[in-house]
Amino acid sequence: MKTTKLIAHRGLHKGMEIPENSMLAFQKAVEKGYGIELDITISKDNQIVVFHDETLNRLCNINGNIEEFDYAFLKKLKLYETDEYIPLFDEVLALIDGKIPLIIEIKKHKNVGILEDILCDLLNNYKGEYFICSFEKEILTWFKKNKSSLKRGLIFEVNPKKFQKYNKTLFLYKYFKTKPDFISLDYKLLDSSIYSFCVKNNLPIISWTINSKEKYKKVNKKVDSVIFEF
Repeated sequence: MKTTKLIAHRGLHKGMEIPENSMLAFQKAVEKGYGIELDITISKDNQIVVFHDETLNRLCNINGNIEEFDYAFLKKLKLYETDEYIPLFDEVLALIDGKIPLIIEIKKHKNVGILEDILCDLLNNYKGEYFICSFEKEILTWFKKNKSSLKRGLIFEVNPKKFQKYNKTLFLYKYFKTKPDFISLDYKLLDSSIYSFCVKNNLPIISWTINSKEKYKKVNKKVDSVIFEF
Protein backbone atom coordinates (compact mmCIF):
# COMPACT_ATOMS: atom_id res chain seq x y z
CA MET A 1 0.00 0.00 0.00
CA LYS A 2 1.41 3.36 -1.05
CA THR A 3 0.06 6.68 0.12
CA THR A 4 1.19 10.00 1.55
CA LYS A 5 2.42 10.50 5.13
CA LEU A 6 0.07 13.37 6.01
CA ILE A 7 -3.68 13.00 5.55
CA ALA A 8 -6.05 15.85 6.42
CA HIS A 9 -8.95 14.63 8.57
CA ARG A 10 -12.22 15.56 6.80
CA GLY A 11 -10.18 17.95 4.69
CA LEU A 12 -8.15 20.88 5.94
CA HIS A 13 -10.98 22.30 8.00
CA LYS A 14 -10.84 25.11 10.55
CA GLY A 15 -13.67 25.15 13.07
CA MET A 16 -16.78 26.93 11.84
CA GLU A 17 -14.79 29.08 9.41
CA ILE A 18 -13.92 26.17 7.09
CA PRO A 19 -16.36 23.33 7.87
CA GLU A 20 -15.26 19.71 7.90
CA ASN A 21 -16.05 17.60 4.82
CA SER A 22 -16.71 20.74 2.78
CA MET A 23 -15.54 21.58 -0.72
CA LEU A 24 -13.50 24.46 0.74
CA ALA A 25 -11.76 22.14 3.24
CA PHE A 26 -10.90 19.74 0.42
CA GLN A 27 -9.64 22.55 -1.80
CA LYS A 28 -7.36 23.79 1.01
CA ALA A 29 -5.91 20.28 1.44
CA VAL A 30 -5.28 19.94 -2.29
CA GLU A 31 -3.49 23.31 -2.32
CA LYS A 32 -1.18 22.08 0.46
CA GLY A 33 -0.62 18.70 -1.18
CA TYR A 34 -2.05 16.73 1.76
CA GLY A 35 -3.94 13.49 1.35
CA ILE A 36 -7.60 13.66 2.35
CA GLU A 37 -9.70 11.49 4.63
CA LEU A 38 -13.43 11.98 4.16
CA ASP A 39 -16.69 10.34 5.20
CA ILE A 40 -19.46 9.12 2.93
CA THR A 41 -23.03 8.02 3.51
CA ILE A 42 -26.18 7.82 1.38
CA SER A 43 -29.28 9.98 0.98
CA LYS A 44 -32.87 8.75 0.74
CA ASP A 45 -32.70 8.93 -3.07
CA ASN A 46 -29.45 6.94 -3.17
CA GLN A 47 -26.99 9.77 -3.70
CA ILE A 48 -23.58 9.32 -2.10
CA VAL A 49 -22.93 12.38 0.06
CA VAL A 50 -19.87 13.47 2.00
CA PHE A 51 -20.90 13.83 5.64
CA HIS A 52 -19.72 12.36 8.93
CA ASP A 53 -22.68 12.27 11.33
CA GLU A 54 -25.81 10.14 11.16
CA THR A 55 -27.88 13.21 12.06
CA LEU A 56 -27.91 16.76 10.72
CA ASN A 57 -28.01 18.44 14.13
CA ARG A 58 -24.37 19.32 14.74
CA LEU A 59 -23.39 20.75 11.37
CA CYS A 60 -26.71 21.95 9.96
CA ASN A 61 -28.67 22.73 13.13
CA ILE A 62 -31.78 20.77 12.14
CA ASN A 63 -33.19 17.50 13.42
CA GLY A 64 -33.24 14.32 11.41
CA ASN A 65 -31.14 11.48 10.08
CA ILE A 66 -29.35 12.25 6.84
CA GLU A 67 -30.64 9.02 5.25
CA GLU A 68 -34.21 10.28 5.63
CA PHE A 69 -33.82 13.15 3.12
CA ASP A 70 -33.41 13.43 -0.64
CA TYR A 71 -30.30 15.22 -1.82
CA ALA A 72 -32.33 18.08 -3.31
CA PHE A 73 -33.22 19.00 0.29
CA LEU A 74 -29.77 18.30 1.74
CA LYS A 75 -28.00 20.52 -0.78
CA LYS A 76 -29.96 23.55 0.44
CA LEU A 77 -28.56 23.17 3.95
CA LYS A 78 -25.54 25.19 5.07
CA LEU A 79 -22.65 23.82 7.10
CA TYR A 80 -22.17 25.90 10.27
CA GLU A 81 -24.10 28.77 8.64
CA THR A 82 -21.33 29.30 6.08
CA ASP A 83 -21.78 29.24 2.32
CA GLU A 84 -20.56 25.63 2.29
CA TYR A 85 -23.03 22.80 1.64
CA ILE A 86 -23.11 18.99 1.87
CA PRO A 87 -21.25 17.86 -1.26
CA LEU A 88 -21.90 14.88 -3.48
CA PHE A 89 -19.04 12.40 -3.55
CA ASP A 90 -18.63 12.70 -7.32
CA GLU A 91 -18.22 16.49 -6.93
CA VAL A 92 -15.32 15.85 -4.57
CA LEU A 93 -13.75 13.37 -7.00
CA ALA A 94 -13.93 16.01 -9.74
CA LEU A 95 -12.29 18.59 -7.46
CA ILE A 96 -9.46 16.31 -6.34
CA ASP A 97 -8.96 14.89 -9.83
CA GLY A 98 -6.18 12.52 -8.81
CA LYS A 99 -3.98 15.29 -7.38
CA ILE A 100 -3.63 13.72 -3.93
CA PRO A 101 -4.47 10.33 -2.31
CA LEU A 102 -7.96 9.82 -0.90
CA ILE A 103 -9.03 7.78 2.15
CA ILE A 104 -12.78 7.11 1.90
CA GLU A 105 -14.47 6.17 5.17
CA ILE A 106 -17.86 4.55 4.67
CA LYS A 107 -20.11 5.32 7.61
CA LYS A 108 -22.66 2.94 9.08
CA HIS A 109 -25.82 2.97 6.95
CA LYS A 110 -28.89 0.93 6.08
CA ASN A 111 -29.11 -1.60 3.27
CA VAL A 112 -25.43 -2.44 2.80
CA GLY A 113 -24.78 -3.06 -0.86
CA ILE A 114 -26.59 -0.13 -2.45
CA LEU A 115 -24.07 2.56 -1.50
CA GLU A 116 -21.21 0.16 -2.16
CA ASP A 117 -22.41 -0.69 -5.70
CA ILE A 118 -22.79 2.99 -6.59
CA LEU A 119 -19.40 3.79 -5.08
CA CYS A 120 -17.68 1.11 -7.16
CA ASP A 121 -19.25 2.52 -10.33
CA LEU A 122 -17.98 6.01 -9.50
CA LEU A 123 -14.49 4.79 -8.64
CA ASN A 124 -14.26 2.71 -11.82
CA ASN A 125 -13.96 5.98 -13.74
CA TYR A 126 -11.61 7.70 -11.29
CA LYS A 127 -7.88 7.75 -12.07
CA GLY A 128 -6.49 8.93 -8.74
CA GLU A 129 -5.13 6.96 -5.78
CA TYR A 130 -7.78 5.93 -3.27
CA PHE A 131 -8.51 3.48 -0.46
CA ILE A 132 -11.75 2.65 1.34
CA CYS A 133 -12.14 1.93 5.05
CA SER A 134 -14.81 1.45 7.68
CA PHE A 135 -15.49 0.52 11.28
CA GLU A 136 -18.27 -1.75 10.05
CA LYS A 137 -17.56 -5.45 9.53
CA GLU A 138 -20.55 -5.88 7.20
CA ILE A 139 -19.33 -3.15 4.86
CA LEU A 140 -15.79 -4.50 4.62
CA THR A 141 -17.11 -8.04 4.16
CA TRP A 142 -19.20 -6.81 1.21
CA PHE A 143 -16.06 -5.48 -0.48
CA LYS A 144 -14.13 -8.64 0.34
CA LYS A 145 -16.82 -10.67 -1.41
CA ASN A 146 -17.76 -8.35 -4.29
CA LYS A 147 -14.73 -6.14 -4.97
CA SER A 148 -11.69 -7.79 -3.44
CA SER A 149 -9.27 -5.89 -5.70
CA LEU A 150 -10.17 -2.61 -4.00
CA LYS A 151 -7.79 -1.77 -1.13
CA ARG A 152 -9.78 -1.71 2.09
CA GLY A 153 -8.94 -0.86 5.67
CA LEU A 154 -10.39 -1.74 9.06
CA ILE A 155 -10.80 1.24 11.39
CA PHE A 156 -10.47 0.32 15.04
CA GLU A 157 -10.67 2.43 18.21
CA VAL A 158 -10.40 2.08 21.97
CA ASN A 159 -13.60 0.64 23.38
CA PRO A 160 -15.42 2.22 26.33
CA LYS A 161 -13.54 1.64 29.57
CA LYS A 162 -15.62 -1.26 30.87
CA PHE A 163 -15.06 -3.19 27.60
CA GLN A 164 -11.36 -2.41 27.08
CA LYS A 165 -10.25 -5.91 28.07
CA TYR A 166 -12.08 -7.16 24.97
CA ASN A 167 -10.21 -4.81 22.60
CA LYS A 168 -7.87 -7.47 21.21
CA THR A 169 -10.61 -10.12 20.92
CA LEU A 170 -12.93 -7.79 19.03
CA PHE A 171 -10.11 -6.57 16.80
CA LEU A 172 -9.06 -10.11 15.85
CA TYR A 173 -12.67 -11.11 15.19
CA LYS A 174 -13.16 -8.19 12.79
CA TYR A 175 -9.73 -8.66 11.23
CA PHE A 176 -10.16 -12.34 10.37
CA LYS A 177 -13.72 -11.77 9.12
CA THR A 178 -12.73 -8.92 6.80
CA LYS A 179 -9.01 -9.57 6.04
CA PRO A 180 -8.24 -5.89 5.39
CA ASP A 181 -5.25 -4.60 3.44
CA PHE A 182 -4.42 -1.99 6.08
CA ILE A 183 -5.44 -0.88 9.58
CA SER A 184 -6.59 2.61 10.55
CA LEU A 185 -5.82 2.62 14.26
CA ASP A 186 -6.74 4.95 17.10
CA TYR A 187 -3.41 6.45 18.23
CA LYS A 188 -4.23 5.40 21.82
CA LEU A 189 -3.67 1.79 20.69
CA LEU A 190 -0.15 2.26 19.33
CA ASP A 191 1.32 0.80 22.52
CA SER A 192 -1.05 -2.17 22.55
CA SER A 193 -0.88 -5.80 21.50
CA ILE A 194 -3.13 -4.85 18.56
CA TYR A 195 -0.36 -2.64 17.20
CA SER A 196 2.17 -5.44 17.75
CA PHE A 197 -0.08 -7.84 15.83
CA CYS A 198 -0.25 -5.42 12.89
CA VAL A 199 3.52 -4.98 12.80
CA LYS A 200 4.13 -8.72 13.04
CA ASN A 201 1.77 -9.31 10.11
CA ASN A 202 3.25 -6.49 8.01
CA LEU A 203 -0.01 -4.57 7.91
CA PRO A 204 0.29 -0.91 6.89
CA ILE A 205 -0.96 1.33 9.71
CA ILE A 206 -2.64 4.71 9.54
CA SER A 207 -3.05 6.46 12.90
CA TRP A 208 -5.74 8.99 13.87
CA THR A 209 -6.54 11.66 14.91
CA ILE A 210 -3.23 13.45 15.47
CA ASN A 211 -3.94 17.02 16.58
CA SER A 212 -0.67 18.24 18.13
CA LYS A 213 3.06 18.25 17.35
CA GLU A 214 3.64 16.20 20.50
CA LYS A 215 1.36 13.41 19.30
CA TYR A 216 2.92 13.53 15.85
CA LYS A 217 6.45 13.12 17.24
CA LYS A 218 5.25 10.21 19.36
CA VAL A 219 3.63 8.25 16.53
CA ASN A 220 5.53 9.36 13.43
CA LYS A 221 8.06 6.51 13.29
CA LYS A 222 5.52 3.88 14.36
CA VAL A 223 3.05 4.26 11.49
CA ASP A 224 2.94 4.62 7.72
CA SER A 225 0.60 7.63 7.65
CA VAL A 226 -1.16 9.95 10.07
CA ILE A 227 -4.61 11.47 9.82
CA PHE A 228 -4.25 14.92 11.36
CA GLU A 229 -6.13 18.05 12.33
CA PHE A 230 -4.82 21.58 12.98
